[in-house]
Amino acid sequence: MSILISLNSVILAVAILFLYASWSLYKKRRSFRHITSKIPTRYGIPFIGIAYEFLDLTKVYKNASRGFDKIKSLTACVWVANTPIVITIDPEVIKHVTTSPEFLNKARDLYAHFHNGVINGLIVNPVKKWKPDRKAITPFLSHNNILSFFPFFNDNAKNVLRKLSDLAGHGEKDVYGIIKAMGLQLSILTIMGIKIEEGTQKYNEIMNAFNILVHRMADNSVYSSVGLGFLTLTPTYNRTIKYLRELVRSLIKETLARQSDEDKFEDGRQTVIDLMLRVMRQGHFTPNDVEIESFTMIAASYETSAFAVYSTIVMLAMHPEIQERAFQEVYSVYPDKITSVEYDELKNLPYLDMVIAESLRLNPPIPYIGRQTINETELWPGLTLPKEMQVIIPIYELHRRKELWGPEAARFNPDNFLPENIAKRHPCTYMAFSKGPRNCIGFRYADVTLRVLLITLLRSLKFSTTFRYEDIVFMPRVTLSYEKEPLVSIELRDC
Repeated sequence: MSILISLNSVILAVAILFLYASWSLYKKRRSFRHITSKIPTRYGIPFIGIAYEFLDLTKVYKNASRGFDKIKSLTACVWVANTPIVITIDPEVIKHVTTSPEFLNKARDLYAHFHNGVINGLIVNPVKKWKPDRKAITPFLSHNNILSFFPFFNDNAKNVLRKLSDLAGHGEKDVYGIIKAMGLQLSILTIMGIKIEEGTQKYNEIMNAFNILVHRMADNSVYSSVGLGFLTLTPTYNRTIKYLRELVRSLIKETLARQSDEDKFEDGRQTVIDLMLRVMRQGHFTPNDVEIESFTMIAASYETSAFAVYSTIVMLAMHPEIQERAFQEVYSVYPDKITSVEYDELKNLPYLDMVIAESLRLNPPIPYIGRQTINETELWPGLTLPKEMQVIIPIYELHRRKELWGPEAARFNPDNFLPENIAKRHPCTYMAFSKGPRNCIGFRYADVTLRVLLITLLRSLKFSTTFRYEDIVFMPRVTLSYEKEPLVSIELRDC
């Protein structure tokens, strides 16, 4: 009898909690009627919203595309769990969101997985901290400083070329792993001023730790959308975070031991760590700030750049006629084997620029970005968003909408970036490195390293693959990721 009474009590308590939660959700949805009555809205399932569409990562982008098709609008409101979010691929709305000072904070839910103690610097800092921190790091990305790193960029390109050349004639191979490994080495060298020798135990530990971190952050980004991010905080993940924090601290110590009283290297080159340690000595950075910003810059630069290089190689391997045209252009500038690529030579390769831009259009390393209102503000006249309302911009979908790119938007076509075609489009239909003051701070660094590496590889190697373009499936991780990474065959060019 007592068991039956206890069971009835539990059922009653659950029923009361359910009714209370339902009433709370009803009131919350009513409170957003001033938004949902003015733009198309997808409510999804009560308490879950449309979050169920994120559970199968291989279908996230297809579901997003279908969602826009259903609402027949470029801007909508969607409910993710119990949170309303505005999502837009309207170029004019994007222009406002990315340039208005009222949208300078990052969307909290989209970037929840960055709050892990090692990557929560410039990427997610609130605007009051972001502005001075970005100002402190900006000299690293100045034109003259990037020029000073060209010997490093060229050495990295030669190392990748050497490793890929060893794979020539051996069938389809994994080239992404090589590109990532060399990219991480370059990032640590240019950001920390320290070379981690390939093949050492330390080098292997770093690569393994970064791979674990990226994988766990990817899972966290999905689970956090429904309030279950804590499920990814496994002992392995926590050990990885601890290892990486200790790694950055050790690299900083090495840098301090290397430094003289000067803030620069002998040739005037400044690394990120040089700049941050100088700012710390001036009292504007704490030691923790130095650790976090160093790690953030390493992780962001290596992961996005490596994906961009690999994706461009894959696109060229799948489109041999485009690869041949790009090679002929490179060959016309470098008729002899390349000893080094110089900055002034980059402007002589307009078709390669188009190829890279088209690859970044279809394979944007950062597929989604998000902003959050600082105060109550208008999204457009007549539509006011409350304080801390999140606005998500799905770059992947933006770059593939037929309304913006034409009926063959999904086709790899570098001619999309002919000057006359660029002039026809709204500037915010393409944003591989985001837009506005809170764009990707390292886009110039990424742009130059990408070009130097691809020029070097295209001049000496020919790529092919049996993987079909139409079979590519992308997944939303920290950066855009392939469900199955295409393998690539390599041939040495004899000219």
